[in-house]
Amino acid sequence: MAIEQSTGGVGLPFRADIDYLRAIAVILVIGFHYGIPGFQGGFVGVDIFFVISGYLITRLIWAGIHRDSFSFLAFYDRRARRLLPALYVMVLGTGIVAWFLAPPEDYRMFFGSAVSTILFSSNIFFWLQSGYFDLPSVGKVLIHTWSLSVEEQFYFLFPLVTVLWSKLFRNPTRPVSLILLLTGTLGLCIADELLIKTSASAAFYLSALRGWEFLIGSLSFLLDRWSPADLRWRWMLAVSGTLLMLGPAVMFTGATKFPGLNALAPCLGAAFFITAFNREDGQPVSLPFKRAGLFLGKISYSLYLWHWPVFVMGTVAIPITWAGPISTAALLSCSLGLAYASYRLVEAPARGRPVWFGLRSSGWIATAATILLVMGVAGFSKGGFPNRFPQTAQRMLRYNVEAMAPFYRISSCFLQPSEPFAHYRHDECLTPVDDKQNILLFGDSAAAHYAWALRNHLDPGRFNLLQLTSGACAPLLALHQPSSQNCDEINAAFRDALRDHRVTAVILSGNWRYYWAALGPSDAELQEGREVPISKFEVYLESTLSAAEAAGVPVLMLGPSLEFTAPLATSLVNYERTHFPTGAMLKVMPASFTVDAHLKEIAGHHRTVQFISVLSAVCRDKECPLKADDETPIVWDELHLTPEGSLYVMQRLAPELNRILHGINPMPQLLSRPSVIR
Repeated sequence: MAIEQSTGGVGLPFRADIDYLRAIAVILVIGFHYGIPGFQGGFVGVDIFFVISGYLITRLIWAGIHRDSFSFLAFYDRRARRLLPALYVMVLGTGIVAWFLAPPEDYRMFFGSAVSTILFSSNIFFWLQSGYFDLPSVGKVLIHTWSLSVEEQFYFLFPLVTVLWSKLFRNPTRPVSLILLLTGTLGLCIADELLIKTSASAAFYLSALRGWEFLIGSLSFLLDRWSPADLRWRWMLAVSGTLLMLGPAVMFTGATKFPGLNALAPCLGAAFFITAFNREDGQPVSLPFKRAGLFLGKISYSLYLWHWPVFVMGTVAIPITWAGPISTAALLSCSLGLAYASYRLVEAPARGRPVWFGLRSSGWIATAATILLVMGVAGFSKGGFPNRFPQTAQRMLRYNVEAMAPFYRISSCFLQPSEPFAHYRHDECLTPVDDKQNILLFGDSAAAHYAWALRNHLDPGRFNLLQLTSGACAPLLALHQPSSQNCDEINAAFRDALRDHRVTAVILSGNWRYYWAALGPSDAELQEGREVPISKFEVYLESTLSAAEAAGVPVLMLGPSLEFTAPLATSLVNYERTHFPTGAMLKVMPASFTVDAHLKEIAGHHRTVQFISVLSAVCRDKECPLKADDETPIVWDELHLTPEGSLYVMQRLAPELNRILHGINPMPQLLSRPSVIR
């Protein structure tokens, strides 16, 4: 978010419209993060902040260059005093609260992100940490600092580039200078758009590909003298800019391809808004809710810092039965209170105090950074201080992505979405054995979590378990899934395996409840008395079942697994520590039972498909077990089985599974050499 003062520096006129624009941006971001209806695209507020930063920093640097007074040392000193004290207080305060709320793995993640935040690299940290098993958690309570790191990286490079630019163009508004800047801005935007297709996460997080948004702000300053003088044109620009910012905030969703070209609208909207007030010295006398807007704009940096930690920590601490508009309003009020206190007690004093108790503020800031870095490295290396919890709770929370890797066979037989298909180990995971029945486990992570139990359950003298699984990759052959780097190739490998006639049977599993919600019929279509059309989900599932049927390969389809609304291990520990009401957190999602019945019906239309209801085998009257044993939750997050949970479920599936598998006739072994996966 934009962190420079609206004055842009000493001797520059105050721009009240910039504070008002900040208020718009921070409202959009908070509305998005808090899930307020109508703000589903509110993430564009960050892009508005980037434009504001580009404008203000360009204005400040060129003012210094033209006065021959620009100093890199003074520039970075101002940036440090403006940004870092409030940031450090937020990190410290959040870490103290997380001590009481965060499970060890989440706390370890917090310390890693805190170190990266202090080193101005949290955007890179969260980019590298992104993966299928990432869930909203205390571990990501600092994820909003990615945008601050992008800005900080911009601040490191941009002053140097601008000073060098001034050697070529003392007047940066010359046509050649502006044409080069426009070309560079457009080129970076196009590069950002192109990268979304191959690495959407990199396009989102990396500062080099966000630079064009700052440059739009720079151009807003450099084109200042062409700003319209006529009041009607200025208000037309302001209104148009506002619509360009608010429109995407309402129309965009998490599924919108972003940033790239879609970010142009809010960025241009911010530029239009700034340009509209260039000739009025930033005094927008008639803006609606002006006083409230200027107040929120003034505290917008502190508000941005605190709103997300308050939401995450509050959501963890408040029982789910209390969730609703009142709790959201309470968290918003808490965010505002902390933001105002941060502004009055930390942000404003630090900005105006170059020397404190005889020592330059930069010295105090460096000391604080060193202390926080030492604390962060210690917390990360100590694994999030698991000894904070009693031994029983530590055992309950012992599973995480790293611990699960060998059980799920991560990065070998189970790929994550960001991994290329080249990481898949064909020889280890998809090589049939001639004298055994080759059973192929196919699907996403909700298939991979059965791999451990199947390897223990199946008779190795008779069965050979193959595994072709990828996270967030629906086993729906006709569905193009660009969000994964390997899914289309995984599904193509499944077709090849069927055509090679080396697979005796397929065990098919997936996160069916999720795919049904995304692709199934709407609630209106399911209303009683209406004829329900064939949904996309059924069409795509049909492509998988028909491919196996055409190859003569029987399919054993496992129904939805146990899925909870919150991470089960954490919910159990919190309940046993506090005995707060948990509401639905300890209940399997009702939608899973509904989808289970639909899948059973779909499977009944195929003679080669047999359906096993996991929920019916494990649960009684929709009451499902929470633990595989006294110290182990049945799932370790919201959906994925622990090793003990996998064995627990398989024991209850065993009678039906054995009946089906032992009734399958071995397929003729047509090839004497390992099949080739194309």
